[in-house]
Amino acid sequence: MECLVMLIAALCALPMTVGFRIVGGREARAHSRPYMASLQIAGKHFCGGTLINKKWVLTAAHCMEDTPMNLLRVVLGVHNLRAPDKFVQVFSVQESVQHPEYNRNTFQNDIQLLKLNDSVPVCPYVNTLKVPCANSDISPGTPCSVAGWGFISDFGVEPKALMEVDVDVITRSACNSSWEGGIYESMLCAASPGQKAKGFCSGDSGGPLVCENQVQGVVSFSGIRCGNPFFPDVYTRAGSFLAWIQKIQHS
Repeated sequence: MECLVMLIAALCALPMTVGFRIVGGREARAHSRPYMASLQIAGKHFCGGTLINKKWVLTAAHCMEDTPMNLLRVVLGVHNLRAPDKFVQVFSVQESVQHPEYNRNTFQNDIQLLKLNDSVPVCPYVNTLKVPCANSDISPGTPCSVAGWGFISDFGVEPKALMEVDVDVITRSACNSSWEGGIYESMLCAASPGQKAKGFCSGDSGGPLVCENQVQGVVSFSGIRCGNPFFPDVYTRAGSFLAWIQKIQHS
């Protein structure tokens, strides 16, 4: 867990624009991921999210720590954060629901739901992504992808547009060995073994790990060096929380 403590210390030292960054990836085709949400304050992106319902966005609980809800905006239909886009839809947040058992020290239950102030008019450029069945667990070796607008290097280089990278799910036991026992059943891990600096890092927290056209994971934490195969990227396993998600949506 020493590496996890180091990660938290490093994140605390970063400016407010922190979020997980995509490293070793490529620019996504414009509007090819219509479920992607950019969480912003004063026009500045700080975390990602996934539109899972016309009124709800799924993100990471640690993204919302000390975040002023009255200033938070959820931006949908965007590709290049620096350029005007006629497909952009902007919403404020009516309600923010953190998982009641979220632990900021271990990142257990690192999941949060944001209820938008209005229903999203879906279209080819803004649409929802399915959440997996309850308690479903994706098989090791499954090819997945993760995307975001965070930094694209350890030197704080910001991308012009949405970036994406391909990763594979790895076994929880292998991930636990790397993280010295810090991985729980409600988490899953993905990496690109043998490939240098490929994955997410500080800048895309809250974004989706997409496998088989479902949001299987929510970006949670990684090692100090981004995309390091010796410290696989860790995600909150969405299937573990389907009952909670449905309860909140229907309450």
